[in-house]
Amino acid sequence: MANTFYTAFLSEKYKLLRNREIFGVLIVPMVLVFAIAGYIIYDVIDSGGAVAVPNPWKLLLGRYVFQFFYLLYPILVALFVYACCDVEYKNNNYKILFTLPISKSNIFFSKAVFILLTLLFSILFAYAAFLISGYLLSLIYPVLGFQNYDFRVVIFYTFLKLFITLSAIAMIQLALSLLFRSFIYPIGVGMFMLVFSVLVAQKSFSDFIPYTGAYNAVMNILSENDSFARLDYSNLLMLVIFLLISFYLFKRKGQF
Repeated sequence: MANTFYTAFLSEKYKLLRNREIFGVLIVPMVLVFAIAGYIIYDVIDSGGAVAVPNPWKLLLGRYVFQFFYLLYPILVALFVYACCDVEYKNNNYKILFTLPISKSNIFFSKAVFILLTLLFSILFAYAAFLISGYLLSLIYPVLGFQNYDFRVVIFYTFLKLFITLSAIAMIQLALSLLFRSFIYPIGVGMFMLVFSVLVAQKSFSDFIPYTGAYNAVMNILSENDSFARLDYSNLLMLVIFLLISFYLFKRKGQF
C-alpha cells in the first residue's frame, strides 16, 4: 500500500510541478517579503536616515508583510488548488485515473498531501525570508532596533497559525474545485469569503470561518499573540472535515 501511495504521489508531483501556479504559491510570498524589506531600505534612504522604531519586527516589517499576506495568500492558494484539479479535467483525465491499478484513496490522498506539502514549503520559505530580512535590516540599519527585540516565538506562532489557516482554506478550495469544473466558482467563492471574513472578523462566529485566519495573522503579529485560540482549533477541524468531503467528491468522479 505504501508503495502504491508513493507511486501515486510521484505521479502527482510530475503532473503538478509543470503548473506555473505552484511557483506562484511557493515563490511570490517569499519575494514579497524581500520586496518589502527593500522598500524599507529605500524609505530610509529617501527620508535621509533611519529612525528608531518600537519593535520594528511588528510595526515595520510584520505590519506590511502580513497586510499583504492576508489578501494575497488565500488567492494564491485558491489558484494553486484549482490548478491541481484542472490538470485532471483536461482531456478527461479522471476516467483515465480510475482505470489505473491504484486505489482511489491513494490517488486522492497523494494529491492532498502534495497540496499540503507545497503550502508547508511556501510558509517555510516566507518564514525564512522574514527572519533573514529582519537580520539584514539589523545589520544595515542598527538604529531601527531589530536586534533589540527577541520576537522569534511570536513570529513562529504567527506563521504556524497561518499555515493551519491556509491548509484549511486549501481543503475548502479542493472541495469546490472538485465540485465545479468552471474556474469562476471556486475562485469566486474564495474571493468572496476572503472579503466577507474581513467584514465579520470582529464577530464571534468568525472563528468558524477559516478565511478569517488570514486576517487574524495581521492581528496576531501586532498584538504579539503567541498562543492558539478557538479559530486555530476550528481551522484544524475544518481541515479534516473538508479533506473528507473532498475525498467523497473525488470518489464520486469515478461514477460518471
